[in-house]
Amino acid sequence: MLEFDTNTLAVMTAALEHACRKLKTDTPETRKFVADKLVECAKTGRRSMAQLIEAGEQAVAEAEAGGSGSSWWRKLIGK
Repeated sequence: MLEFDTNTLAVMTAALEHACRKLKTDTPETRKFVADKLVECAKTGRRSMAQLIEAGEQAVAEAEAGGSGSSWWRKLIGK
């Protein structure tokens, strides 16, 4: 069973693509980070396009501001 309805999934996909176009370096790891943030947002009930785009843009800013020293990056590489 899917956790989200098809409309929410479509909006989440569009928000992910919108956010990832803003990435300086688009890698599978950063896409997963952004996608995870979108899932967290949607789980709280914030599922409109505007809310998900905002969450995606915040995730991009967080990913790029932290660089290799950020806590999310350390989790990815297991340190």
